[in-house]
Amino acid sequence: MENKHFCAHISRERQDPYIGLAAHAKVWVMLEYTDPWEWIAIYNNQLPEPTKTWLIALANSYATSQAITLFIRQHIRPLPTINCFVGITRPDREALYRFRFNSYKEVMGLDLAALEAGSPAYNSYLTTEPLYLVCTNGKHDMCCAKFGMPIHKEASRLAGEQVWHCSHCGGDQFAANLLCFPHGIYYSRVTVPEVATIIEADRQEQLYLEKCRGRSCYPPSVQAAEYYLRKQTGIYDLNAFRWLDTTDEDNGNTTVRFQSTSSGIINLMTIRHTERETNHAEAYRCDNTGKLTRQEFQLVQIEQTTTAYASEKAASEG
Repeated sequence: MENKHFCAHISRERQDPYIGLAAHAKVWVMLEYTDPWEWIAIYNNQLPEPTKTWLIALANSYATSQAITLFIRQHIRPLPTINCFVGITRPDREALYRFRFNSYKEVMGLDLAALEAGSPAYNSYLTTEPLYLVCTNGKHDMCCAKFGMPIHKEASRLAGEQVWHCSHCGGDQFAANLLCFPHGIYYSRVTVPEVATIIEADRQEQLYLEKCRGRSCYPPSVQAAEYYLRKQTGIYDLNAFRWLDTTDEDNGNTTVRFQSTSSGIINLMTIRHTERETNHAEAYRCDNTGKLTRQEFQLVQIEQTTTAYASEKAASEG
């Protein structure tokens, strides 16, 4: 039997860090598509050309819109209606909308700016049910299917129709990847025994910190700061802290401020981001075409102040 080298195995053995490496996004368009998924599914598919063009334009606008597009499915049968979820993952607002379309061209009628802003016109489409996505796109990377399929099976056993396969969501080398909405939480290197713990934590609006890669509502340095803050405090309630601001220091470090929503205490997290070259491309993709850099976010220090944020800000501006 051929000996295959799986990038997720290699990455795990090397203990490559993944903290702070969740995709940063404000808007997610997750469209049901049951035909075969290719290497880059959004770009290579049999959708009507106008819809494909719309999705590609949205994907290409990430730098300005911070929108991510994914294909989702629960089976490969023809569809009587087409499900489409829109997730909003902002620091100040999380929401999940569910639409059912009769044709793919209807997705182009979505006003994403209005959805992001919470327009009342879309209130009837809001759903309170969670959505769990597992990346299983084996044509993008073998690890997505090898490690993702068992996680999808177990999650489906526990959460039924709330669980979907999804196309590539980033981090092949961190498979299996499980995404939780509406919170936009990335869990990576998930094992089957951990699925129940993750789903129960999500239902209770808690983080399972052990495998949390980050929350997509935050930029990378803030994702890392939140991880270290929760590790230090042992507080996993999703609503326990509020991100205030981020300051890039002259020495290359980043200071991130989180405020406790219960006590008002402000936590100053100093984070160092390093990026270095590596000769181990095989640890990033199974086809050896992966990145030749490794990113890591390290905690430099944590400080606390009881000064109320509003008073402090007023004094500094006075």
